[in-house]
Amino acid sequence: MMVTDILKKETKQFHDEIEQKLESNKLFDGTFTQTNYYKMLLVNHQFIKAYENEIFSYLNDADKDLLNRINFNKLDLIEKDLQELQLTPNEVGVINQLSNRAEALGALYVIEGSMLGGMVIAKQLKRYPELETASFNYFGHYGQDIGPIWKEFINYMNNQLIDENEQNNALQGAIKAYQYLIAKAS
Repeated sequence: MMVTDILKKETKQFHDEIEQKLESNKLFDGTFTQTNYYKMLLVNHQFIKAYENEIFSYLNDADKDLLNRINFNKLDLIEKDLQELQLTPNEVGVINQLSNRAEALGALYVIEGSMLGGMVIAKQLKRYPELETASFNYFGHYGQDIGPIWKEFINYMNNQLIDENEQNNALQGAIKAYQYLIAKAS
């Protein structure tokens, strides 16, 4: 089984829980508010700030080359959004430390997966009058390139993590990342 299939299946409950805590469903029924968006941004900021350098420290040159192609540095983007909206970041707090490259790639899967959902979020939020002038630097980061970027990322992970032990470590990294997000959204 491919590592990304394992991650998708085994982290579904965590994905669903963070969506519930951030009230993502409100995006589609028209009840999502500016306050919901701000919470979503602030939680994601804590997550990115906590994990971006941690992930990067475990990656090899090939991983870093991929990340350079997809413009991995998302902290600058989300901080631009916070500054534009005059939001004060929350404290990062203690993280669930990653232990190895496979765990780092698992946590990266959570970040890149949120970018996939972010495109939908940005599109929906532009319909809200109070947010129509927002830049969406973070959630709109990949723009129309999101599909090919996600596909490249998934293929890369599936080619890199073929050993069962590495796949289990990647799953642990994804779970650690989700647990951090869920704790910050509570």
